[in-house]
Amino acid sequence: MAETSYQYTEEQMPEKQPIEELIAKYFSGSILPDEKRILIAWLNESADNKAIFNQLRNIWQVSNPAFQPDDIDVERAHKSVMREINGRYLKAAPLIVWFQRAAAVLIIPLIILTAYQYYKSTGRDTKTAWQEIFSPYGTHSKILLPDGSTVWLNSGSQLKYPVRFTGSERNVVLTGEGFFNVQTDKKHPFIVETEKIKVRATGTAFNVEAYLQDTIAAVTLLEGSVDVVINNIKKEKLEPDQRLIFKDNSHEYELNQVNANYWCLWKDGILAFRNEPLKDVFKRIGRTFNVDIEVKDKSVGEQLYRATFEEESLDEILRLLKLSAPIRYKRIGRAQEDGNLFNKDRIEVYSSK
Repeated sequence: MAETSYQYTEEQMPEKQPIEELIAKYFSGSILPDEKRILIAWLNESADNKAIFNQLRNIWQVSNPAFQPDDIDVERAHKSVMREINGRYLKAAPLIVWFQRAAAVLIIPLIILTAYQYYKSTGRDTKTAWQEIFSPYGTHSKILLPDGSTVWLNSGSQLKYPVRFTGSERNVVLTGEGFFNVQTDKKHPFIVETEKIKVRATGTAFNVEAYLQDTIAAVTLLEGSVDVVINNIKKEKLEPDQRLIFKDNSHEYELNQVNANYWCLWKDGILAFRNEPLKDVFKRIGRTFNVDIEVKDKSVGEQLYRATFEEESLDEILRLLKLSAPIRYKRIGRAQEDGNLFNKDRIEVYSSK
């Protein structure tokens, strides 16, 4: 990029935009001439700005590799990209952290980090190409499905779906957590398959939690109605503001009346907790910020907690938790593993009593 200096009169000054937005537009090739001049002026302000720009360019290039979907080794590519994100940029400046997350939310649905099209060799239609989208830890992604339905994928989640829906059902496969806003089509039910439960809808909005490492799976209904199939046998119909929790250990489930909005706010960057055990609170915080948080005292983990966090950093959230709950915590940091890789930051939580 040329580094010509520009000056504006007050009347010529274009509408102000966040610099992150201008950088994203520049990398995507959609930046307008006036916006480009503003970005160049910002670059000329300091060497730090140029350094940040170069780091963001590296993130963009990692997030947007030039490859043909059929040629990619998915597992290998995913490990490579996550090594770059977790190892190289985890402790970057706030602007870089913002851009990393924005890239995942805005770009991954278009040129997916680990996306590929492949042909199913199972009982499904082998002539239909499927896509797999992975939302890296510490980010969330928004996806527009072929039928116009919208899905938000939470941190560490993946979704498989066909490039076009055929047959009598609209089937997708979820691992992790996703919020679904389903286009109405009563003749072609929308099916969300997970390892533990299956959700059937025709046009509604609901949240599904199905992380493989968790001992529960849950469905929370925001509007409309859905059928939840448990163990491929039992079917339970949910009404708005109901939450079904399936317990994998006992193969039992419970149906609770809740405020469904609180379980869907994560897609808007808001962490809302309403009388949840602290062990679950820390689990969700860890996924959101891509850190391992271990509760060392069982009594602490079982205590109920109520709070809402919006735009706070991890350090701010931990500080507020320490003030409002009987806890203390210790940062362990990141340890180097084989192959010169580093694991996640680790935090241990203890009782303050």
